[in-house]
Amino acid sequence: MKQKVRFGNSVIQYTVVKSKRRKTSEIIVDKNGVVIRTPQRKPMSEIRKIMENKKRWIFKERLLFRDRIHRKIKTKEYSRRFLMKRVNFYASKLGIYPQKVVIKKLKSRWGSATKCNTINLNVSLLKAPKDAIDYVILHELCHLKIKDHSHHFWQLLHKFMPNYQDKKRWLDINSNRIVY
Repeated sequence: MKQKVRFGNSVIQYTVVKSKRRKTSEIIVDKNGVVIRTPQRKPMSEIRKIMENKKRWIFKERLLFRDRIHRKIKTKEYSRRFLMKRVNFYASKLGIYPQKVVIKKLKSRWGSATKCNTINLNVSLLKAPKDAIDYVILHELCHLKIKDHSHHFWQLLHKFMPNYQDKKRWLDINSNRIVY
């Protein structure tokens, strides 16, 4: 059942969940809102008293929760912009533009290129040094031109990044440390 408690100019809505198995009360503040879980027999007057006593803490927790979500969103946007900037930089050098760039968690690779000219990049790349990120992006862009790992592919990659082997080696050595 939905209830309310006032804190300054704010109204904090909360849900009361009663359970026969519960022995103590617990307040949970998360993405779903505020919930107080209590024993079945606890009277509403006591529940209101608990919420009244904890309203300052609940208010602060809600602010912290919103702040964490906001920071996550900002970080995600910044990360996407950074990777797109690097993709566009190398795409313009190669004269090859992907149809789409997807940034997601990949299980066993740093990136991939599809037949439809989509480039998939592993979100874990963001933990790697910039030059290693550049290597993966360039590698996948080269696959838009040459679909296999023939000597022509490696020559094209070498043309734009003569020391690509160093970046590849760094990723091979450190992949266990930075892939989550």
